[in-house]
Amino acid sequence: MAKRKSRFLSTASLLALASCWGGAALAEGALPSVQAGELAQGPYAYMHMLFQKTILRINVATIEVRVDKPAQARLASLAQGQKYSDALAQQLAGVVIGAQRAVVEMKFKRDVGLKRWIGVVRDNLEEAREAGLISPDLERRVGQGLPQWFSPLQERGYLKGDRLIYGVEPDSLRTVVVSAGGQVLVDRFEKEQGTRRVVLASYFAPGSEFREPLLKSLFQGNR
Repeated sequence: MAKRKSRFLSTASLLALASCWGGAALAEGALPSVQAGELAQGPYAYMHMLFQKTILRINVATIEVRVDKPAQARLASLAQGQKYSDALAQQLAGVVIGAQRAVVEMKFKRDVGLKRWIGVVRDNLEEAREAGLISPDLERRVGQGLPQWFSPLQERGYLKGDRLIYGVEPDSLRTVVVSAGGQVLVDRFEKEQGTRRVVLASYFAPGSEFREPLLKSLFQGNR
């Protein structure tokens, strides 16, 4: 656990590479949004957190997650009138990971160099494989494909205000990187069940730095 806590972006870095292989294509249409009409609104639909690192509590990014109406109903049935606990968190996380539709958005609050980020991602690939979230073959393919997949960010890296967005659908995953000025830097579409599932699993797996704060936010005046 200490090893994970010392890393800059931890498990979330894995998410930005999930669609790097296996027939990804350019996507079309409106960008995924946590305000999308097909997602649920109101209590137990929305989670958020501020991701910080080091003892100086450097702000790295904000993270928002919104799920669909069936997942909201199941979350409400479990959480309403209850207090947060590890046992309850296990059930809630299972519901979120199993959601058919969801949007995850990370907005960077500081610059992050691409080379540094890729190194962290490769570390997280290893962790994900050891946890049984991905296969050794996927770890190898994605690790080797990172520089090419994120070549639009090779010189600039991630800058403050950039957004990394995942649109999870029943049979697909869309991965988008948008600059603070609204320029779409990466936009890829992937139809593969394992890929779409690993996004939510990485955020809400046991030991993830994001699981507890995101799930606790379900109890804090959801919108």
